[in-house]
Formats: sequence, C-alpha cells, structure tokens
Amino acid sequence: MYGEDEIDPYRAHSQQTDSSQQALYDSIDPFSEASQVAEPWGEQATDTACADSDDSESEDNAEPESQSSSVQHQTSNPAQPVPQLPVLRFTVGQMVDRSKRTPGFTFEVMTTIPSYKGRKYTGVERNQIEFERLEAHLRSTYPECLVPTLGPGTTTSKYVPDYQNDRLVVLLLQQWLNRVSVHPILRQDYELRQFVEAPFAFNPALTSSSAVGGSALSIAPQQGSGFFSWGKPKQRVVRSANPSPFDQQLETTADNMDAFQKNLSDTRRWHGRQARTRARLAIDLKDVGTKLVSVGVIEHNSGLGRSMKRLGKCFLHVGACAQTQSNLEGSRAIAVQDMYTVACDNVQKTLSNRQLIFTEHQVSERQLERKRQSVAVLRASATISPDQVQETLAEFNVAKTDADSKRQRAERVDKVLAADLQAFEANREGDFRALFSALGRDQLHIERQVLGEFKAVLDFVRHANDSSSSSTTSLAK
Repeated sequence: MYGEDEIDPYRAHSQQTDSSQQALYDSIDPFSEASQVAEPWGEQATDTACADSDDSESEDNAEPESQSSSVQHQTSNPAQPVPQLPVLRFTVGQMVDRSKRTPGFTFEVMTTIPSYKGRKYTGVERNQIEFERLEAHLRSTYPECLVPTLGPGTTTSKYVPDYQNDRLVVLLLQQWLNRVSVHPILRQDYELRQFVEAPFAFNPALTSSSAVGGSALSIAPQQGSGFFSWGKPKQRVVRSANPSPFDQQLETTADNMDAFQKNLSDTRRWHGRQARTRARLAIDLKDVGTKLVSVGVIEHNSGLGRSMKRLGKCFLHVGACAQTQSNLEGSRAIAVQDMYTVACDNVQKTLSNRQLIFTEHQVSERQLERKRQSVAVLRASATISPDQVQETLAEFNVAKTDADSKRQRAERVDKVLAADLQAFEANREGDFRALFSALGRDQLHIERQVLGEFKAVLDFVRHANDSSSSSTTSLAK
C-alpha cells in the first residue's frame, strides 16, 4: 500500500525503536556499573565469593559471620554519569530461499563491543529455527529479564501475497533484533555473539551454566503447573501475604496482562473472521462484475450495454479493493495480535521467575548457614581428622559461592524487571498505535478508491443519459 515516497507508520515506528529503547534504559539506569561488576553468573563474582570464603576460614578461632537473608537493593549514584553502552546494530536484508519449509534471512551487524572479533559483519545468514533457538537460549539463561517476543517466521495467510508476507516477517524480525540489541544484559550474551560469528549452523545449549558461569533456576515444577510448565492451568503469580508496593505493582501487571490476553485472543478470532468474510465478499463482487460485463457485451441496446459494462468494471475494481482490505486484515493485524498473545504469557513467566529467584536465594542462605554451623562444630572439636576439615571447608566455599550468586541475582532482579516492564509497555503502546495508524491509512486509501470508482460510474451514467436525451430530442424534431 505504500510507495517509495510514502511513510509506512509501522516501519517508521520500528526505525525509532533503537533510540527510544536506548533512552528508556539510560533514563532508568537499572544496570549500574557496580551491579555489572557483581554479575551473578560471571567469573569475577565466583572468584570474589571464593576469596571471601577463604579469608573467612583463615582467621583463627573466628566463627563465620552470619549473613542476613533479606535482600538489600542497591541504588545507583544519581550524580555519577551513566556510561555509554557500546553499539550493536542489526540490519535485516531480505528473506532468502522461500521455497524451503524454514525461511532464511540475511542481515548485517555493526558493533563496537570489545568481545566481538570484528566491527562489521556482512552477509550473515540464519534461518527461523536458529532465531528461535537464540530466543529460547536467552529466556533460559536470563530468567529475570523480559526477553522480547520473536515474531512469526511466516504468515501463511492464503489471502495475502507472498511478497507482503515476506515484507511483514522481515519487519517484525528487524524489530526483535533492535530490542534485543539495546538491552544492556541480552546484548552482552556470549551465544548472541556466536549467533553472529559462527560460520555454520547455530545451535546453543539451553543451559546457562555452560555459557555464563552461573546457574539456572533449579526448583522443580509441580505436575501441570509451575515453572516452564506446558500443562494446565497456566503459570500464575503467587499472591504475597504482605506485599510491598513493588509486589502490588507486579500483581496488578499480572492481572492486566491476563485480561489483555483474553480480550486480545477474542479480538484476533473475530479479526480473522472479518478477513475471511471480506475475502468472500471480494469473490462475490468480482462475480457480479463479471456477469454485468457479460450481459453488457450481448446487450442489443448499445447505450445500456455500455452502462452495464462500465458498472461491471466498477464491481471488479471494488472486488479487488475488498481483496486488498482482506489482505491487510488477515496479515499484519493478526501477526501482531498473535505475537502479543505469546508476549503476555512471557510476562507471566518472568514474574513467576522473580518469585523463584527470591525463593532460591532464601534456600541458598539456609544451606550456607548450615554449612557455617558445621564449620563452627569442627573448629570446636579436637578429634576431627584434617581430611574431614578440608572436605567441610570445601563444601562451605561452594555453598557460599552459590549463596553469593543467588543473592546478587536477587538484588538486581527488581531493577531489571522494572526497566523491562516499562520498556514492554512502551513497545506495546507503540506497536498497536503504529498498527492502528497503518490500518487506518490503508483503509482510508482503499475507501477513497472505491468512492472514486462509484463517482466515475455516476458521471458515466449521467453523461450517457444526457447523450440519450439529446439523441431523442433530435429524432423528435
């Protein structure tokens, strides 16, 4: 519907994603330099925890100091300037080899992140399955982050031409890459770098321990519900007995997402029905136009025949316009609605992950306290063998490292989640506003074509009547 000199509102919104998302994360600044030093899955955090445990054990007759199980959230210094993030920019080219069952895409990458081997990568080719693997890896590795939802690899609407499907898929893929590349945590992922630099197929292991040095959430789900459950009922946020203001805000968000998802599913179903109905209307209008043209050809009255043929052509054109409207209603709107239906589930899972992160933190603190008590008992005893002492100290060091990792993750989960939820709300509003703007502009353009066609028919009929009246008058004379 848009020429080269026109602006697609949906594409215009996607082009603004980089700057708006970057400004949003910079204004919130949940990823302060101090919190990045203490990565819960980083090697530096592990080494620091082990060094602290070794220092605490080397003191003579000093009992290990108990740690509080409550999480103290760190706040960044407002006077300290926010460091500028390195550049990571993806540019999706086109869909390649659409004949395959799994579509492939080419893209370019420009980056200033030091861990990347190069600064510019051209001609990188990945298929939809590899993009889905990357998304699954990011979700399993960073359960405290609200990972953007990947769009569909294809929009297999029979009412939409292939080139329109391809254009929409590429646009949604570009939007997803933009949002991942501006996220201060996701953009630093090792597998994301491998996704760009790997010369062959990309197939990451869906475990966080191998890639980032940390540990994934390990609480076993209950049957039919719970973390990463595919059963019924769906995973929901557990209500707190004494919720904090932020907990209340998250519970409200969970309720809003639940209501939005239900209404969006109904809207999507009726939107699809509307597209199918309009497609049938387009077929009927074209059939009427074809019949009118046929009648006009065999009509012995030349004036009436011309009018019938002109009206038939009008119905054929209106039928084509109705087909175009069906294409618009059956592709972009449904693809965005499907994407946000899945996104609402991802929000619910991320909110549940937050609760599991705090639960694991409390469990690790209790385990550390038990190990600390065992060390105290060993130091008070004079009959314990040195091997047993070393084994107990090694277990204590492991427990302390794990507790520090869980504590650091719990300390920053609220800051990360608050920023991600605000970014998600901004994206949701912007995506639907752009969708409504594009649909309104397309529908207005089509309706103007239909009205112009009927106006042309009316002018034709009036001119034919005037010609017929003048002919009748001349014959009467």
